[in-house]
Amino acid sequence: MASFEFTEKRDDDECEVEEERDKRLAKLFMALPAEEEHIEPMEAKVTGNIPEWLSGSLLRNGPGLYKVGPDRYKHLFDGLALLHRFNIKDGKVVYHNRFLRSDDYKQAIRANRIVMLSFGTYAFPDPCKNIFQRFFSYFSPDITDNDLVSLTQIGQEFYALTETKYIRRIDPDTLETLGDKVDYSNVIAVNGATAHPHIDTDGTLYNLGTKFGRISSYNIIKIPPPDQGVTDNPLQKASIVCTLPITHPNPSYYHSFGLTENYFILFEQPVTINKWKALTASLFGRTVSDSLEFHPELRTVIRVFDRKAGKELETKYVTHDSMFVFHHINAYEKDNHLVIDLIGYDNINIIKELYMDDLQAGITPKSVAKPWRYVLPLTIEQKDDPEENLVTLDNTSASAVCVEGQIHCRHELLHQDGEPDSQTSELPTINYARNGKEYRYVYHIGNNFNSIMKTDVEKKTFKKWEEDDAYPSEAVFVAKPGATKEDEGVVLSSVMTVGEEKPSFLLILDGETFEEIARAEIPITVHVSIGIHGLFKRE
Repeated sequence: MASFEFTEKRDDDECEVEEERDKRLAKLFMALPAEEEHIEPMEAKVTGNIPEWLSGSLLRNGPGLYKVGPDRYKHLFDGLALLHRFNIKDGKVVYHNRFLRSDDYKQAIRANRIVMLSFGTYAFPDPCKNIFQRFFSYFSPDITDNDLVSLTQIGQEFYALTETKYIRRIDPDTLETLGDKVDYSNVIAVNGATAHPHIDTDGTLYNLGTKFGRISSYNIIKIPPPDQGVTDNPLQKASIVCTLPITHPNPSYYHSFGLTENYFILFEQPVTINKWKALTASLFGRTVSDSLEFHPELRTVIRVFDRKAGKELETKYVTHDSMFVFHHINAYEKDNHLVIDLIGYDNINIIKELYMDDLQAGITPKSVAKPWRYVLPLTIEQKDDPEENLVTLDNTSASAVCVEGQIHCRHELLHQDGEPDSQTSELPTINYARNGKEYRYVYHIGNNFNSIMKTDVEKKTFKKWEEDDAYPSEAVFVAKPGATKEDEGVVLSSVMTVGEEKPSFLLILDGETFEEIARAEIPITVHVSIGIHGLFKRE
């Protein structure tokens, strides 16, 4: 196993730019330790013109509370979940937020301290437990239901998600937490699942989860909408549609996966979860992130499962170089090839670069993430010829060659490299109507969190929006009713600001021109926290 740390040489100009960036970003993270909820809706100040057809709610999820009593959460991914709602109607915007009432939240508030182990923060057992309960909790620690990552819809109900086995139902209008937490493992054989499920056109949700055990596996979960009127059992019809054995000695960590009309796609990357470390984390004072191990000597195995045939493809695809991915962008089939777009890293330094002490001290991430494309040929004559490119699609420099019976795949960049804005990207989204299909545009955060970019994956060009001391969240595309073009609509983003005179706001961009058409400023007394993912609920 290798260390997380990688370094590269930078010239003086690059260092000066990074120092200025670090100072600005430190202001952002300094604002995070204590966040209050604002349950009562408040009207935002709108400038510009909101399209008449835009009616509904932008719902956001993300960490909001980083301090409980004397304790502070250590990692950016650990804060207690705060839900946000921007309701748009008749050219007006109303905002409110509310903490997710998870068991983790309720126990922490009651004890006035952090009581559950999280991704990067260690926690001692709940002091309210007796001595025997506390002893055994070291060996079987409570698993958090702090669903702070994303939101999804199952049937008519809405749920907050994270990467554990629990999801929580919420009211999309009031943001109240409803009912008890839902446990995947009570119904299907998984110990956790991604916070990035795919939703098919019939409302069926597909997700990917891992079953830990003596023989671990990856399981694709199918969750059709429950029967009409069923509100408290989203897993009523859940089942496992395919099981993939693990390739490495330990299961790989993954945050998302790919889906097309005929295939499921898993990047089994060389970032593995040490099961023993995870199991004994509480006993030895470790966190979840301490169980992740990076093996740069290994390649990522691209697992492709045929949905119709019900089995994994026999062809073994691997990435030419070691890599890491949080977020898939999209995938589709074309001319007997499988095209897979994602945000790629060369290593997993980013995980260690997101600890709050460093971020607030101005030591901001140096990792570079970019939109990559892999192209997998689906029909192959087995020839061990490392010089013959098996990719025959036009308009791509991605390649695949056969080496000792394996298909080694090299990625291409999805936008022109060389400008500062092209050096990092994250939180990609698309017009979801194009999910699993050929598409042209991806929206993502760029330039180290202070711009939004629209990348044209056909022309390999991009447009951007940016503003000083303004840090946009994930972009959400909303199509205009009756739209005939992929980018005909608007892009929404909740923008967090720094500085006492600058209010946070909802940004509305024209989907085609990428020009700002309106913004809705939140009262200056309200601080909109960093969000991770969200969705738009039409009305």
